[in-house]
Amino acid sequence: MNIIKKLSAVLIVVLIFCSFSACGKRTPASYRVKKETAAAAVSADTDNKALYLSKGKNKLKLIAKSDMMELYFDSESCTVSVYDTASGKLWSSLPEKDRGEKTSAVALTVLFKGESHILSSQSDSVGFSSALYEEKENGVTVSYGFKRTLEDGTKINIFLPVSYSLSGGALAVEADCSKLYGENHDSNVIVTNIGILPFFGADTKGEEGDFMLLPDGCGITVDLSENPDKFDEVSLPVYENGTLIGAFGMKRGDSAIAVLIDEGEELSSVKAHKALSKGGYNRVYGSFEVTPVQDAGDSVYVCEETYEGKIRLLYRFLSYGNADYVGMAGAVRELLIRNGYLLSETERAESEYPFNLSLVFQNYVTDFKGRSLSQTLTTYNQAQEILDSLKAKGIGNINIRLKGVLSDESIISADYSGKPGSKGDLRRLLSYGNGESVSFYTDAALVSASLKESREPFAVGLDGEKLNKDNRAFISVDSIDESTNALLSLVRKGDVQGVCISDAAAYLYSDFSSDSLYMKNACADIISGQTAAVSASGKLMVDTGNIYGVKYADMIVNLPLSGSLQKRELCTRVPFIQSVLHGLVEYSCEPLNKSENSEKAFLRAVEYGAVPYYEWYAADLSDQEKTDSLSYLNSITEAQSQYERATAVFSDLRDARITDHYRVKKNVYYTCYDNSTGIYVNYNTKPVSVNGVTVEGMSFIRVN
Repeated sequence: MNIIKKLSAVLIVVLIFCSFSACGKRTPASYRVKKETAAAAVSADTDNKALYLSKGKNKLKLIAKSDMMELYFDSESCTVSVYDTASGKLWSSLPEKDRGEKTSAVALTVLFKGESHILSSQSDSVGFSSALYEEKENGVTVSYGFKRTLEDGTKINIFLPVSYSLSGGALAVEADCSKLYGENHDSNVIVTNIGILPFFGADTKGEEGDFMLLPDGCGITVDLSENPDKFDEVSLPVYENGTLIGAFGMKRGDSAIAVLIDEGEELSSVKAHKALSKGGYNRVYGSFEVTPVQDAGDSVYVCEETYEGKIRLLYRFLSYGNADYVGMAGAVRELLIRNGYLLSETERAESEYPFNLSLVFQNYVTDFKGRSLSQTLTTYNQAQEILDSLKAKGIGNINIRLKGVLSDESIISADYSGKPGSKGDLRRLLSYGNGESVSFYTDAALVSASLKESREPFAVGLDGEKLNKDNRAFISVDSIDESTNALLSLVRKGDVQGVCISDAAAYLYSDFSSDSLYMKNACADIISGQTAAVSASGKLMVDTGNIYGVKYADMIVNLPLSGSLQKRELCTRVPFIQSVLHGLVEYSCEPLNKSENSEKAFLRAVEYGAVPYYEWYAADLSDQEKTDSLSYLNSITEAQSQYERATAVFSDLRDARITDHYRVKKNVYYTCYDNSTGIYVNYNTKPVSVNGVTVEGMSFIRVN
């Protein structure tokens, strides 16, 4: 991750404006390949020594060392191993045992005649004696020459240099994709994916307490102590579907690794495999889609361009007390700060503990003719009444997300709406709030618009169709700067000094237009720079909070407290992303009154260090009002109670770092902060005694 690269990318796209008249199907920068019966590969005659770790540390060559680790190289298999001097653990690129999988240090997926082939650095490069290496300062560079001959005589020749070095207390692994294709390359063979160190630290079965860490939602651990009969492969595209960070880890005994994808993370997926009862390995790694493809049944759409930048991963090695998911979070946090993606110090003013609130002024509904109509749910005057009620209940430092105050769902054509009230009413609300320690954030979508109402030039997929998700269309990447300028114009002419970006930190996409092709990495560069521009105009709140979008944020809302995998066997949710962020930027989970059990959701927020967050409106919906969870009258008393309880615990922990978290006993958890403060949370209905402390049922207690 290179923040200079990301900010400079903004200068390239400034003042590029797209016509509002663009419509229809944009021509994609792709071509279509019909699937044929691809010829089978002729197996390489590979020396088994190249497939597995066949040597102990004393038989490997030491090529670099630091105070905490030593880097070794095996010239026969062209792989590296790292010795963690603190724990005495040797982490290797290849496993020690044969469990029925073809191993590799680097794996390539190539497309030929519409069908995919997987090439292994061991059987398709080292096995042909076509891997060369050169020792350098602090490491070694291995040039893998992948070779494969298909039965129809087609020869695959691909070249990829990968460097391994010790840098800044980490193992740095870097692949240069600009040198991906070598001489005599068949242009019909396209590299689509690169897997880096897919077997690093792989093992057949873990000890009790061993796990893989995955960046799914808040974070998920996968227990390695059991080998089930079945466990489907996990693939988590970074910055999509709740995967907020390009990082992962593995714990084995008293040692662990924490890995940050430092460059190329926008193109990556974190993949995990589980050792099963009949074979396979426990392994987790980063895979990079360097040439995007899209399956179309009998054919495949292929992007006209291949990524030519660098792939870079940083491996940190942890031992003993730090060899857990909180220790991994600390290592990742340090790397993110060092690389400029998180600020090491906050400029948080001395103030009361915050309370986050979304006020819904209007929403959009579709009538029987398919037209989008606005429905007023809260007026500006009613919003002031809600503020009066909160102030009367002792809630002082309030961050209000103003949802539905704009006249259009498209930010480019939006203005402040008059339906919730006059502009004078809005100014009076803002003036009142600003004098009462209330921060207002105009809710706005920066990169998407309603699917039905989208007027901007839109982003397209490889098949030329409009890109959309959750009934929203993504605007063309060339239009993001125009969208940002429109948002900044609204901020300048209004009295609202804060902005809540509702989509840019929740979605990442490519735009495959033939006029201006942007892969995900280029899109992320632009969004990151434009987010910085928005934050420079005032306060910034973001929804969900991918790492590339939170550096300048004052507050994150809807940060996940769960993961998509948590209901799978051997999977457990943990506060990994919260352990990275706490003390650097404040965050909330989903609105507590929108959860099935608001009290349980509040306890989870306490366990994970989240600020209380509610979403309300003031409309009288008659019969629904008494049961409607979003009607503020139904939960304002509960909100007061939860805010008071949270304030009593967290008022002096806002800048603290999470240093430990674990399950004490069934339904009881402990979170510790770096000022020696701990919080026990009990989800049981009955009291529980732990370490001489009694925690009441469905409650929590702070200890020092």
